[in-house]
Amino acid sequence: MLSESQRHTIDQHVQQWIHQMSQEIPELIQQIQTDTKSSRFDLVTNVDRTIESRFEQFLKTHYPDHHLYGEEAHHETHHLREGHTWLIDPIDGTANLVKQQDDFCMIIGYFFDGEPQLSYIYDYPRQKLYRAVKGSGAFLNDIRMQPVTPQSLKDKIISFNNRVLNDETMHALLDASFGYRLIGACGLDSARVMTGQFGAHIHTNAKPWDIAAQFLFAQELGLKMTDFEQQPIDFVHGGPFIISNPGCYETILDILLSNGGYQK
Repeated sequence: MLSESQRHTIDQHVQQWIHQMSQEIPELIQQIQTDTKSSRFDLVTNVDRTIESRFEQFLKTHYPDHHLYGEEAHHETHHLREGHTWLIDPIDGTANLVKQQDDFCMIIGYFFDGEPQLSYIYDYPRQKLYRAVKGSGAFLNDIRMQPVTPQSLKDKIISFNNRVLNDETMHALLDASFGYRLIGACGLDSARVMTGQFGAHIHTNAKPWDIAAQFLFAQELGLKMTDFEQQPIDFVHGGPFIISNPGCYETILDILLSNGGYQK
């Protein structure tokens, strides 16, 4: 079992690392080099690779018995539910970084024996660090975040990728909600739900590093986070995912699963 004191020590250490990394990111962006992975829309840069490599070195130096699971490397999954495990998306929203140099973030989640302990979403362009500590709450730049107030879908903006939903489902969601936005970085779209600005963010094929931090934020802020069948999500595998204001949650899932489902 991880003690509160251990969590606090690790949390302070990671915050220091994030601050140090933030000093290096401008130079990395100035020297940006971009490659494609599975398609022309699936991008990776030297910024992604360098941040993940630096975090690997941080763990090797200070926490050598901890496991790392990252987007760009470190894909061995056999022992991730045992002991200390870190998940990292070094740049969530790489396409936004490349095309806009805006609307991207870093996602880090720390688990012990499969349970979330510490979470970070670092909105670098706006210098906003969202941080959650198990049992101690969630914070935005060290100001405690308040649990969300339940609100109905008709009063809330929602976020989803309209390219992966069929037209009937998409229009049903638009009609039932107050409005629609998509930032294009799962961590930032989720952060809007955490602050109450959005009612929900929906992702039909979330990878583990896309949602590594959201588990703990949901616990600490009273949000709903499940798959589309209202079942817990395996942090090692990801999959269809919703993080939602509790007042929107069931209405959204009813729409997603009606008339044969959301898939094209």
